Amino acid sequence: MYDTLTKGERSLVDDGRRELVLAARKAYQQTMRTDLIALVEQLSERRVVAFLSDNHLDPDIAVESFVLEQAAGEGQGDGVDPLVSADATV
Repeated sequence: MYDTLTKGERSLVDDGRRELVLAARKAYQQTMRTDLIALVEQLSERRVVAFLSDNHLDPDIAVESFVLEQAAGEGQGDGVDPLVSADATV
């Protein structure tokens, strides 16, 4: 998403208080994590196996990413596992 900062957050960034804005955003995301995951699971009817969230200030971009559990029958027989461990030998 682009242009996510509020007017107050933009003023803080312009005043050199970038870390304060990022810390407040991180706290909000952590506080809302359970509710956000529950909503995505309800709407998708799939379990969320990972929730990733981050903000970038210049340019003003935010990312909210939900990785969902494979649906029954999905990926069967194609030899591709979308959730391969980073330390797995490929």
